[in-house]
Amino acid sequence: MSSSAAPSGTPAGSRAPVNVNVHTYPAQLQYPPPSYLVFSILMTICFWPTGIVALVNAARVNALWKTQEHAKSRKASRRARNWGLASLVIWLVVLVVVVFWASIAYLNG
Repeated sequence: MSSSAAPSGTPAGSRAPVNVNVHTYPAQLQYPPPSYLVFSILMTICFWPTGIVALVNAARVNALWKTQEHAKSRKASRRARNWGLASLVIWLVVLVVVVFWASIAYLNG
């Protein structure tokens, strides 16, 4: 009998299953999270107080990833996205209020 024979309990010609976790990869194979840098720059133009916070966090994402601080890099990415979205929502609310106020002023005046 040859040494490459299938172990008992497995069909002939098949190999034993390999335990591979497909949900986790070594850090070298993972991609860095999105930095949202362009989005943060645009939101800084729209509403600067929260846009600056988004911009600072977006600038930290790649630097943290390169220093092997992957959890902090992902957290900075989420913060950049969330602060950018907050800037967008605030800007849209202010825009709607200003347009509404200007239309009321135009109709009354």
